[in-house]
Order: sequence, then structure tokens, then C-alpha cells
Amino acid sequence: MNIKTLASAATLLCTLAPLTLASAQSGTSTYVFETVDSIEADVGVSTFKLTGIIRGEATPRTISFDTWMSSGNDQLAALLRSCERFALISMNKPGQYHLEVRHDPYSSFTLLGCKLTRR
Repeated sequence: MNIKTLASAATLLCTLAPLTLASAQSGTSTYVFETVDSIEADVGVSTFKLTGIIRGEATPRTISFDTWMSSGNDQLAALLRSCERFALISMNKPGQYHLEVRHDPYSSFTLLGCKLTRR
């Protein structure tokens, strides 16, 4: 290995390292539901559950989000209401919408956002 090759490899490594670090630190996961089969909001255990087919999968799966911090927090409560509405729309019109749900698995309030898109 000569100096020129070593310098090129080092430059490439320094260029890609921040991208890897940024993606590792984000901690945000996204689920895109092709269909929504059920919605469950349980105040007793402070959870919001969605069951449906996630893009790329063949069988329904249930994803659960903690909602205990939504009480007393107007922004988080509004987000939860919006996501519930989007899920209901997706459930009532199967196959016409994609429901994208973003969450942070490392946060106490895992639900970060949702988006409803027409196919």
C-alpha cells in the first residue's frame, strides 16, 4: 500500500464517518403501514397500539407506543389525536393510504409523528 492509496482511504473514511455517526445517534424508527386492522388506546396502561401490515411484511404486526406523557402536555395529546384520526382513515379505506408512524424507541414518549399518504 503506497502513501497515495493510504491518503485516499483516510479521506474517504473521514468523509463517511460523520454520516454513520449521525444515523447512529438519531434513534428514530419509522413504520409504514400498508393496512391498519385495529387501533387500541388504553388509558389504564397508557399505550396506543396499531395492528396492521407493515410495508415489506406479509403478516399483521402490532406496534405499541407509550402515551403516559400525553396527559398534561397539549402538543403530545394533539399529536396522539392526529395519529388516531390518520389510523382511522387508513382503516376505513384499506389499500388507499399508507400510514407512516415515527417513534423513538429510547424515549419515554415514543410517538414522534405520523403521516397519511394516498397511494
